Amino acid sequence: MLKYERIAQEITDAISNNKYNVGDKLPSVEQLKVDYQVSKSTIVKALGMLQRDGIIFQTRGSGIYVRNKNKSGYINLLKTKGFSDNLHSHQVTSKILTLQTVQPNDEVKEHLRLTGKNTEVYYVERIRYLDNNPLCIETSYFNTDLVTHLDNNIAEKSIFDYLQTQLKVNIGFSDIYFYIDFLSENEAQLLNLKKNDPCMRHDLMFYTSKGIPFDYSNIIYHYKYANFFIPIES
Repeated sequence: MLKYERIAQEITDAISNNKYNVGDKLPSVEQLKVDYQVSKSTIVKALGMLQRDGIIFQTRGSGIYVRNKNKSGYINLLKTKGFSDNLHSHQVTSKILTLQTVQPNDEVKEHLRLTGKNTEVYYVERIRYLDNNPLCIETSYFNTDLVTHLDNNIAEKSIFDYLQTQLKVNIGFSDIYFYIDFLSENEAQLLNLKKNDPCMRHDLMFYTSKGIPFDYSNIIYHYKYANFFIPIES
C-alpha cells in the first residue's frame, strides 16, 4: 500500500469510527502534512482518493468536510480496485468458469498493447455474486508481463487485492465504457434470467500508475442486483 493510500485508509477508518461525522471539518492540508509527516503532494493524493470514493468534499477557501455516507450495495464507478473494495460491507464471492493462458486476438492485443507474436495472456471468466445473488459475468484478459501468475485459489477471491499485495502492481486508473443491451441465451442461464432480458455491459481497461495496461475486461451485470453511483464535485 502506497503512503497516500494508507493515509486515505486511516482517514476513512476515523470517519467509520465516528471520530468525524457527516458535515465535520477535517484538519487542513498543512495540518495533515504535519500529522502524517509526509509531503503536501502525498496529502493531496490521499484527499483526491477520498473524494473519488465519495467520502469527503472540499470547498475552496473553506476546508475539507465529511460527505454523506454512500448507500450500501452501490458500486462506485470511479473506484478502480474491484468489487471487494467497492462493496466491503457485503459478501462478494466468485465462481470460476474458465482460467487459462490463451493466445490473444487482435482486439485484446490492441487494448493491452501487446506486440509479440507468441505472447500469451491469462483469460479468466467468472460469475461474481453479491450476498449470494448473481451480480455479473466477468471476463478478463491479463497481461502476463505484469500479472505473472494466476490460479483458481486467487481467482476465487479478489484478483486486484492479490495484484497489489503479492505482485506489487500499483493500480492507477481505468477507462470504462458502458451501454445497455440484452442477454444471450447462455448469458441468461448463467445469471438465472431469461434470454433478451435487459443488462448493462461494461468494457473496462485497467492501467498501472505508470499508464501500462494490465487488464482488459468485459462485464455483464444482472439488472436486479447491480446498482451504481458516481460522486460528483460541482
